[in-house]
Amino acid sequence: MGVRKPKLPRLGVDVAGVIEATGEEVFGTARGTLAEYVCAKRSAVIAKPANITFDEAGAVGVAAFTALQNLRAGDLQSGQKLLINGASGGVGTFAVQIAKAIGADVTAVCSGRNVEMVRSVSGRKSSAVI
Repeated sequence: MGVRKPKLPRLGVDVAGVIEATGEEVFGTARGTLAEYVCAKRSAVIAKPANITFDEAGAVGVAAFTALQNLRAGDLQSGQKLLINGASGGVGTFAVQIAKAIGADVTAVCSGRNVEMVRSVSGRKSSAVI
């Protein structure tokens, strides 16, 4: 967000791959992740589930962590009602899924063109999504 160039030029932060020394498949965050090889802190990656691809795992990173952190900060509990504005964005789609998994009653707000996608990630087939 600089005038002529970014103030903090980062090539990427989301990562999914194989730890070269151990062969473990992981995903998470690191600096400069648009490279073939990156160095990541062990605390910044977790094991990749076998049932998802590296592309899918690589799309999780910052958006999912941001959603999770905010839901934890709000101490969301099962049965509580939650309004998610921007439910079709990167953070919003994860917030909908995590909140539903917790057991919250979620109202998702998105544009008309994204209604079906938000319904699909929320696990609802016919309920109203605004």
